[in-house]
Amino acid sequence: MTDTHFYRSRSRERRRRARRRLLLIAALVAAAVLVVAAAGPWFGHLGLPWPGGGVAAGGVAEGGVAAGGVNAAGVSVSGADDAWHNAPVELRFKTLEGDPTAAEWRVDGGAWHKSPKARVAAPMSHGNDGEHVVEVRAVGGGQVVGYAVRIDTTPPSIADVSVSPARISAARTLKLGFDVPAGAAAVMVDWAVLDTLGEAVGKRGAPHPAAGPETVGWAARSASGGALFPGTYRLQVTARDAAGNEATATASLACDAPVRAKLITNLPKAGKLVALTFDGGSGYAWRHIMTALTKLNARGTFFCTGVSVDKYPEVAREAIAQGMVIGNHSYDHPNFQVFGYDAARRQLLRNAEAWWKACGATPTPFFRPPYGSYNDTTLKAAGSAGYVFVVNWDVDTGDWSGAPAAKIARRAIEGARPGSIICMHTEWTTQAAIPAMVKGLRAKGLEPVGLDELFRAAGLL
Repeated sequence: MTDTHFYRSRSRERRRRARRRLLLIAALVAAAVLVVAAAGPWFGHLGLPWPGGGVAAGGVAEGGVAAGGVNAAGVSVSGADDAWHNAPVELRFKTLEGDPTAAEWRVDGGAWHKSPKARVAAPMSHGNDGEHVVEVRAVGGGQVVGYAVRIDTTPPSIADVSVSPARISAARTLKLGFDVPAGAAAVMVDWAVLDTLGEAVGKRGAPHPAAGPETVGWAARSASGGALFPGTYRLQVTARDAAGNEATATASLACDAPVRAKLITNLPKAGKLVALTFDGGSGYAWRHIMTALTKLNARGTFFCTGVSVDKYPEVAREAIAQGMVIGNHSYDHPNFQVFGYDAARRQLLRNAEAWWKACGATPTPFFRPPYGSYNDTTLKAAGSAGYVFVVNWDVDTGDWSGAPAAKIARRAIEGARPGSIICMHTEWTTQAAIPAMVKGLRAKGLEPVGLDELFRAAGLL
């Protein structure tokens, strides 16, 4: 073999070996691409970084999921972030020039869809709560980007809300308790003790992260340092999570501190407010009167006997739930002028116990003696049980006599003055008179309110 032939053969052999090496490298690269394409989404769903996933440099969120605005092969995506949401989240697709465009997308490894936007649902059934991965690619396939979407529609949990003791008659420190566990989305808690008008009394809690069971000492005292003003209060605990879900829970507190009772028939200093008051407690008429008032965005005060509250506890609970004011009208409607101190006080206490048992509320500080009949002993007994105000009236509609609805409404409207207290009863004809009555009072420039609002406006609460 000549030297020339020898060197040509060696050169051909080197070229064959080089081609084999290139083919082998190409085969390995192709195999790696196939492995990445198959395994990449699986790694992504685990929240792990994976090669070839189409996540652009500088746009990868923790766990290998992209933040909004990262490109997927020419597709710009907006609407994704790291926040928790309690409403559906939409990811919108645009070209790099900012024009709307369609893209292919899927949620949590499901079927691929093609549209200008992707939507992650947030049903009120809470069935889609949790972290989701929305994968996006250009139409026809190619580079894929995963976006995290966090859904939380479930309000925080509040349990074991309590006030101890729940009934007091003197200034003291109470134990307020509640349990708010931390959730997936950060939960903040605050609390306050509220009066019947929803205003906080005394020191309220500062917002703080949920920490499970808590016990707080709270001084149940007035601004002057004495006992709280007689009445019902509510410990209200509020929990809000990072998604915007909110929950509240309450527990009752009653104060029956002894006071000096005073007789009230009207309050001109309250301005252009009037109080609609209803005696008795005939259950179904009582319910329909409240419904009529609620439809008109008006409030009333219900002086019901303890017998009625015991008979219709569900209606008593509705009164509290609808924001009506309650008052004591004795237990079984006797004439207080014939009662001594002890008998009068027993009537008041039995009525209050009926309300507390039915709905966790007390009728203090308002007492209306049956028939409007009272004496000095009545006032002393009322004060000892926490009733600051013995409330009669300056407008009597006479609805107890069977007067028709039109006449009842006319008497109320014509007799009312700023600060008037209008006396009615839980009668069906009274229920029928409510719409015309409220409309007529408002046309006269007078707004019907509960006794708490009337007394607050007059500077007495």
